[in-house]
Amino acid sequence: MRVRVPDYFDGFSCLAGACPHSCCIGWEVVLDEDTVRRYQQLPGALGERLRDAMALDGEDVCFPLDGRRCPFLNQENLCDIHCALGPEATSVTCREHPRFIEDYGPFQEITLSAACPKANELLLGTRDPLTFSERQDNQPTEDGDEWLDWLVPLRDRLLDLLRDRSRSLKARLRDFLLVAGEAQQLLDSENMAELAAFCTEPWAISAETAAGSGSWEAAACQCLQDPGNSGTGLACAAETVGASTGIARLRSPRPRKAGTHRRVLRLPVSAEGRQRWRPAGRAQFCALGVLVTDRLSRFVGLPEALRLFSREIEHDEDNLATLREQFWQTEGLSLSALLAAFCG
Repeated sequence: MRVRVPDYFDGFSCLAGACPHSCCIGWEVVLDEDTVRRYQQLPGALGERLRDAMALDGEDVCFPLDGRRCPFLNQENLCDIHCALGPEATSVTCREHPRFIEDYGPFQEITLSAACPKANELLLGTRDPLTFSERQDNQPTEDGDEWLDWLVPLRDRLLDLLRDRSRSLKARLRDFLLVAGEAQQLLDSENMAELAAFCTEPWAISAETAAGSGSWEAAACQCLQDPGNSGTGLACAAETVGASTGIARLRSPRPRKAGTHRRVLRLPVSAEGRQRWRPAGRAQFCALGVLVTDRLSRFVGLPEALRLFSREIEHDEDNLATLREQFWQTEGLSLSALLAAFCG
């Protein structure tokens, strides 16, 4: 199978006990079925300790936190399971974090989460445009979804647009949103032939989409606020520095290492599916990420702002689901409203 990775991928190595923001603090560890079976059969004192720590949370088996720490995180900030049995004895979640692994059938993509300090350092450690490399592994391939024929060329062109350093970042992001919006209109009208042509042939950017009004800060605050939850991460950081935007009220219910499991993405054909995986929605999420991290970076610096956004939004399925819905329901987070943030 072809595997695509960012140019800094091979430079990653876990900081382990030296990590300033351990992923074993503040995140529950969800256990996969194979790991649960292994722990249930493990003899000795460690096996008893593992079984005592496991708890059912809905449909998931996990290690509930003990004072915001994984119960197997020792005083040296090292994993007792890893130390005693090796990394292969830990759950899939722990083995794969901070990797985001996406299987598309004929190829796979692996990126690193900016919630991890080391990955964050590698990502921001160069001013060169981000590039990707491909390699082969021995995993079997599957047939790809027919949507990949237009989706991959569209994304490659959007990435090329963003890498064009001859233009201002605002101009690049504005055109990025416009192109994604035009592709979305063709998809919604089910004009697949024109959509394929738009994504795979040279095209000019249309500026017909009018920039809307409304505050993205207020809209983000409104759709993600949770008055009954003081939150952590973005909320506490923003409140500490006295930020007056909606960032201060982004909620953080109970983050887990979400998104680290291997998963297969298939673009559904249904109307509901088009809303969930809509190209415009993905572009809106990228644009909002730039706006939020830029605003928060004025108080905590860019590396910390990016780490917090990734941890509290990118890794939180509740926040992601809320945004996916509100991108096409809330005016302040609409394509036109986000365009307004990059005009002028």
